[in-house]
Amino acid sequence: MASAVAMMVGGAILNATTFVGGSYLAKYLSGNDAKDALYEKEWHDKALEKYQKDYVAYQEKRQKFLDLEDENRRNNAIASRNFANTDEALKYYNRTHEDENLSDEPPQFSDYYRPSMKSESR
Repeated sequence: MASAVAMMVGGAILNATTFVGGSYLAKYLSGNDAKDALYEKEWHDKALEKYQKDYVAYQEKRQKFLDLEDENRRNNAIASRNFANTDEALKYYNRTHEDENLSDEPPQFSDYYRPSMKSESR
């Protein structure tokens, strides 16, 4: 573990040294330091402005998405509470109306009339 951390830190230091050294060497070998530096500054400033504009647009889109997600969570919580309240209300209703016959089958005449014994003997 310690060796992995040491390798990562060593690699970072080596990369930073290489980058700074390369930039330094390229700057002094190019010759037109002031002119190139001004061009580089302008190019950097334009890129930074575009980046900032795009980043602000990204943050606005991200905030809209997070707001929508938060609203959906709240709506789901409300719907969940409504379902729970409805279930509870139906349980109370069923307890108070237990004696009512809520059968889906229609009444059958055979449940009410049975032929007498005299009519069977004929």
